[in-house]
Amino acid sequence: MKQTSLAMFTSLTLMFSFLTAALPREANAKTVAQTAAKIRFDALTPGQLVSGFRTEAVYLNDSDQPFGARFRHARTGFTLDFLEMQSVPQALMWVNSFPTSDRGEPHTQEHLLLGKGNIGRSHSGLETMSLAGSTAFTMQWRTVYQLHTAAGPAVFYKLFESETNSLLHPDYTDEEIRREVSHWGVNEDPADKSLRLEEKGTVYQEMVSSYERPINRLFRNANQMLYGPQHPLALSAGGWPAAIREMKAENIRRFHADNYHLGNMGMVASFPKDMPAADVLRELDQILNRLEPKPIRRNFLAESDLPSPQPATPGRIELVRYPNKNEQQPGWMMFAWPAARALETRD
Repeated sequence: MKQTSLAMFTSLTLMFSFLTAALPREANAKTVAQTAAKIRFDALTPGQLVSGFRTEAVYLNDSDQPFGARFRHARTGFTLDFLEMQSVPQALMWVNSFPTSDRGEPHTQEHLLLGKGNIGRSHSGLETMSLAGSTAFTMQWRTVYQLHTAAGPAVFYKLFESETNSLLHPDYTDEEIRREVSHWGVNEDPADKSLRLEEKGTVYQEMVSSYERPINRLFRNANQMLYGPQHPLALSAGGWPAAIREMKAENIRRFHADNYHLGNMGMVASFPKDMPAADVLRELDQILNRLEPKPIRRNFLAESDLPSPQPATPGRIELVRYPNKNEQQPGWMMFAWPAARALETRD
């Protein structure tokens, strides 16, 4: 098996064909656990089945010693990058979420899933009682959810199942969507008690603030010039304020149905030595099987499936205006490489 250094593991995906068959059905759970417990990272082979996961790569630390591996859940396709580190158990979970419009569907899911609806609020309450910390952010083609806890393995597994269930099976309402995205509200002026209408919505207000920064406007225009205005890598994953106003509940629900499945998700997770890989894989296998008992068999959009860029004419210059009270305020200048280069990871 080809081994991958720590410096490259986040950007390099090693794909192997499934070389081994599933474990015999008559093997009981104890036998499977004992078999898995004997496997070391340096002894893993391509396609080897370990507690419901198939091995795809081994990761090396800065001393070139194996300290983790990439596994893929055999039933659901969920990707797991397992790293052995002496810290509290922690996970960075991701969902492939290429934007389909400028309305900001990827970003809006981040806001809704772990705090709205009964399921989202239940998970939020569980975190509060579990010595846990979490955060989330939206990238151009992935939405990321981070989680850690100092309360031990049992609590970590409970939190992981609760959070993943919130991502897969939300029950937020149309009204919660509207209020989180964009809506009109009435505010009272404390000075004279007069009433006025204001645009509200957490997502809308956040993105208005974001695009008040010159650099964000510059990057938006640069991406449109590199890929073409309607290319998924040029659309606003966070949401362009004018387009956010057009968001409807059905847009959010359709985007969730198209993307939030275990086969389109994965996580990078680190575990201390007292949480051996065999135990972790066995627990995660049971959790994933409960959360998606009937795996979705379909091809999800990958970077290799994206349409070809439709860049602007070479040498084109675009002036991106940004208001400033000082007419002499210097601005930014940006040069960009073409988006059509196929370079190796080291390049």
